Order: sequence, then structure tokens, then C-alpha cells
Amino acid sequence: MGYNNFQNATINKEGKLTIIPSKTSSKEDFTFLEGKWEIQNKKLENETDGHSNWAEYSIKAHIKKIIDGLGYINNNEAIINGKPFEEIQLILFNPKNRLWSIYFANSTVGKLNKDNPLIGSFEGHVGVFYSQNTVQGKPVIDMVQWDKTKLEKAEYSHAFSIDNGKTWKWKQLMHGIKIVETEEALREKLLTIDKTLPVPEIEFDKNDELVITASESSSKHDFDFLSGKWKMYHKKLKERLSNNNEWLDLESMDINYGPMLDGIGNSDLYTATFDGEYFEGYTLRLFDPTTKLWSLYWVASNSGVLDPPVVGSFDNDIGHFFCKDTFKGGEVIVVFRWDFRDKAHPIWSQAFSPDKGKTWEWNWINVSYRVD
Repeated sequence: MGYNNFQNATINKEGKLTIIPSKTSSKEDFTFLEGKWEIQNKKLENETDGHSNWAEYSIKAHIKKIIDGLGYINNNEAIINGKPFEEIQLILFNPKNRLWSIYFANSTVGKLNKDNPLIGSFEGHVGVFYSQNTVQGKPVIDMVQWDKTKLEKAEYSHAFSIDNGKTWKWKQLMHGIKIVETEEALREKLLTIDKTLPVPEIEFDKNDELVITASESSSKHDFDFLSGKWKMYHKKLKERLSNNNEWLDLESMDINYGPMLDGIGNSDLYTATFDGEYFEGYTLRLFDPTTKLWSLYWVASNSGVLDPPVVGSFDNDIGHFFCKDTFKGGEVIVVFRWDFRDKAHPIWSQAFSPDKGKTWEWNWINVSYRVD
């Protein structure tokens, strides 16, 4: 005879757990989860020491629907004890047995619980999922519960039992607030200069020329992922270096032709209509294998003159590229910044400095959306 303290599951005298789907179990059960969440997490620090010391921290979660709605990938990021921590949940629905399986991997362990996922289904607004484990040589049943009664404030809890489900001890409690963000709001946020990113200090040689050194991570593959077609949204300062705060909104298209010259080159063609006039701009990027520096050349259809190249490199996913130029008869330092931290929305921005890098005025920013 099985114990009754389970939802759509039983355990026999031998400790064998059997899980069945609820009558309403469906691949639509987790649709509420898709999107971005801010989560407050409370977790038992050590479930085996007999104490109830709880750690509390916040989590940022981004959940995406995959494989035509039969699965979801949940990326969780947190800072725990001053150190970054990431976890992935892979949630899969089996249409044959109508059961969900939840798999985990994290940045500490780096191993998926492939052979022992949490399995279960939703009964109304509450989903319960079980797995059997061994902790310090003793059998343990884990239970995860999702409560989606309030869709925008869903709750997640995790308990365990050492007596085959007669009693449960909660070891993790989470409640989240879903971030509802329109496409327009997201674009506006992306088109904001990130002031937490400093412009690297620049140096000059005895002839007052820029001294630029490549980062250790600089690579000829830095621009490879840009291959393809993109739609760009821009904000451009109406007037530069004149204490002007009026920004213009623009749109354009960009075709990146991908790696060339045996991988040390990259180019794209930028097209737009500005004030009723068709405009094209061509960028040629060249990587010097000796210095590990990129040189970015630009020429526009309204001038036909090649601009001085901006030169620099990426430090991981942030690239800064510099040159000396003139603006309204005065010398300026120009910096291009490429921010590849979000590969789905790469961001380019430009700033001028009239005082050799002491201060910078950002005058242009754009974000790209892949369209192919």
C-alpha cells in the first residue's frame, strides 16, 4: 500500500516511486514561465546538519521556449557569497506519457542530472515534480512545487523527505516577479549609453600619437558572429560638442559579409534613407596577426573619402577602437565601442573627446536585430 502524501504519485513498500500525469497535464503548463523574472530566493544552507540556517539572495532569470513549446530553458544568474553563480534548468514535456522532466546544471558542478530528473505534472495551478536521490548513503525523495495561481508572481519551492513522503522539510523557497517589457521599452533600454562601462585610458607617444595595445583575448574571430543581415535602430545626437541634448531616431539595414582574407578581414554594407536621401556606408575591418589589433575603416556614399581607421581590440565581449580626427576645425579623439555581451542585440556606440580622453561625449548609439 502506498503513502498518500503525494500528488499524482505513489511509493510502494520497497520505496519505488511511481509518477503518473494529471488528467489535465499539457505542454501548455509552463507557458506562464517564458520571459524575464526578478526572483527572491531563500535556501537552506545545509540540509544535512540538522540546523535551519537560511541563505537569501536575488536571482535574475531568463526563460525561453524551445522545440515548438515542448521545452523551456531557464537561465538563472545570482551572486552568492560574493561570487557569481549560474544555473540552467532544462524543462521538457513528453507528449507520449504527458509528464514533464526538469533537468539541472550549474556553474559549480557542470553536470546534468540526466538519469534522475524531477518528473511530474500540474494539477490545476500547482505543479509537483519528484525524484529519488541518495544523500550521505540514505534514500531521499526530492519534491519541487510550482504555484502559478498568480501568473506574474509565481512561487517555486523545494522540499525533501527522508521517510518516504510521510514528512517533508522545505529547503528552498522562491517567489518571483515577472518583468513585463514591451519591445519598444526593451529597445529604449538598449539604446541607452551604459555609463558603468569606462572608456579605457589612452596613451600618447613622444610625437603625440596614440599608443594602442591589444588585449590578451583579442582574436581574428571577434567579428565572426556578425555575419548575416541585421536591422539597426539608432539614436544620434543632433549636434556634437555643443552641449546639445536632442537625439534623433533613425533606422537602417546592415549586411555583414562575414570573414574574408582567410579570416583576418570582415566587412559590411550599411544602408538607410536619411531626410529622403538614400545613403550607404561600407565598413572594412582588418586584423593584424602581429599586433592582434583591429583596424576599422569606413567610407560613406555622401563623401567617397575613407575615414581614418579606428584601431583597438576586444576585451572579452567589449571592444574599444580609437583614432585621432578633426571636428569643426579642432582635434578630437574618436572611440567606437562594440558591446557583444548580448549576442542577440549587439550594440555599437561612438564618442568624441576634445581633451585627449579626459572627457567623452557620446553622440551615436545603435542596436542590431538579426533578420535572417
